[in-house]
Amino acid sequence: MQSTKDVAIFDFNDIAIQEGFVLAPYESYRDGKAFLLKPSFFVQDEFGQDQLSGFLENLPDESPVIPELEINIANKDFYLSQAQRMIDNVKEGQLNKVVLSRILIKNLTDEYNIDLLFEQMSHQYPKAFVYVFHLPGKGVWIGATPETLLQKQGDYFETMALAGTQKKPEGNEDVLWGEKEIQEQQYVSDFIDNQLNKLGVFAFEKSDAETVFAGSLAHICTRFKIPFSEISGKTGELVRSLHPTPAVCGIPKEKAWQLIAEIEKHKRRFYTGFLGPWNLNEQSHLFVNLRCARILEMSVEIYVGGGLTADSVPEKEWQETQDKSQTILSAIENLRKFAP
Repeated sequence: MQSTKDVAIFDFNDIAIQEGFVLAPYESYRDGKAFLLKPSFFVQDEFGQDQLSGFLENLPDESPVIPELEINIANKDFYLSQAQRMIDNVKEGQLNKVVLSRILIKNLTDEYNIDLLFEQMSHQYPKAFVYVFHLPGKGVWIGATPETLLQKQGDYFETMALAGTQKKPEGNEDVLWGEKEIQEQQYVSDFIDNQLNKLGVFAFEKSDAETVFAGSLAHICTRFKIPFSEISGKTGELVRSLHPTPAVCGIPKEKAWQLIAEIEKHKRRFYTGFLGPWNLNEQSHLFVNLRCARILEMSVEIYVGGGLTADSVPEKEWQETQDKSQTILSAIENLRKFAP
């Protein structure tokens, strides 16, 4: 927890020397800059809770500024027309894949409490990176993301190509993937391959594609393990080359970015950016910010999206975003079960 109001901003190229909690919005692709929270107080177990209460009591007592409600909300018909425009661009050969996102606005229940919601999401998604943060002027955000952008692990860096989505089958049924989802994930895997090669990195391990689960959803994942010695001095370049990945933007990246800017009518803000601890308490793990929401006074903006290829069907893509919204919505709804 940072006790001062001033939030540091740094350039991706300087990330190797940063220490703190990194928060990079989607738009940081353009300027290569991210926010950095520098903790004045750090709690890593239950024994620090009493100290935490004392720390909070000594902070200035000010009312938080609630951000404005996002007004560019696409209804189903508008979303379907946006999706068809993007699919037509892909079919014309202008790009291979592009990601369309939208925002859902939901009222919060009377039982809503940010602490309880965080606990509920941590309980529901034990394998995801579950977070809540407040950034002055940017509001309170909460999320549960399964996707690693870059992680330090011993003498290695790790990243992943995570794409393709379907609902987790009932019972013990096997997950069967269609050509559309397989191709969508392959684009992301090939992209990481190419970015590493452009940096002169060739000695890395690449896993076979596998099915992984995140809550009620299944995805296809390929993992990359890169010796630290291979990208020493190139960490910032690697982060900048990976963000935003084709899993959240598209490929080719620049054409996808421009098409998204033309068709999407809302700001993504921290959705599809990245965040996480960096050189903080011996942890360095950046996550792509998926399955997230911005908390407003009595409502919540839920950000969801999906990858479009030439084989995409707009109606199915709409349903995929509905499924993804359940990550946040189900946790909010479950608060009713634990209300006094």
